[in-house]
Amino acid sequence: MNTAATPIRFGREQYAQINANLNQACARSPFVIAAHRGTPRGDIRENTLNSVLATKQVNADIAEIDVIRSTDGEYFAFHDGTEMARLRITDDILSKTAAELDELRYTEYPGAYYGNVERVAHILSNAPDILINIDRSWRYWGSGFLDWLDQFHLGSKLILKCPVTGGFQQALHDHDVKYMFMGMIQNPDELDLFVDDEQINTVGVELVATTEDTPLADPAIFNRINELGLYTFVNALDLGNGYCGLKGMDDTRSILEGPQAGWGALLALGADVIQTDWPEKLDEYRRAIS
Repeated sequence: MNTAATPIRFGREQYAQINANLNQACARSPFVIAAHRGTPRGDIRENTLNSVLATKQVNADIAEIDVIRSTDGEYFAFHDGTEMARLRITDDILSKTAAELDELRYTEYPGAYYGNVERVAHILSNAPDILINIDRSWRYWGSGFLDWLDQFHLGSKLILKCPVTGGFQQALHDHDVKYMFMGMIQNPDELDLFVDDEQINTVGVELVATTEDTPLADPAIFNRINELGLYTFVNALDLGNGYCGLKGMDDTRSILEGPQAGWGALLALGADVIQTDWPEKLDEYRRAIS
């Protein structure tokens, strides 16, 4: 890949080739759009290859998928904890073998089925030319997931993330393939926990609001992150947990009150990447302000 024409905005120069696709996405638009669990619409379910393909079609830049592991060591794309909502089962999905997971089908009511829970290998082997943010995999980094991931040769397309507390980054430090890494912080002090390790290809910071009065909704923090050579990643998701976006700057407000009220407010703080459940509408807004 020729990186000469790609500005190195985020990440260290030593990882410029790995980070070129990310920096190209950042260079061609005023901000980057990440689609939460892909783009599930109609009969297309979240965390599936079709949801990743749909993400490409709606002009988003990043598709997110969640990772779980079967009891016999196979990786599937699913957000554990949503078993009843997505599959209409009360079982803990993490207690199942790969063969059992292969049989699980998405449904909304009896008799209606929308495809099976998919293996991560199926998605990564057939994914379009798009960045993929792999969520919730950090619990497996120290027990084989990173080695397993290497077989797909997607080092320049995958972004891995984890909380900066808990020591998960050591596995990235030790691993030969320097996947792009985004650290998740809940308060400004956590920035100091991960940015100084040159053996980790840190490219961004996800700001996670856990309280209504989160201290992260401060332009000075966004500026500090950018000064470290890292992008700022914010969630506009309304997950029904009371902490929507940053201080209510979320998808719901953006759709009902107008994009400037939610997404525009996040951009005013300094957001470089916005994760949304409405990527096509966010793209309309992006094109309108470009």
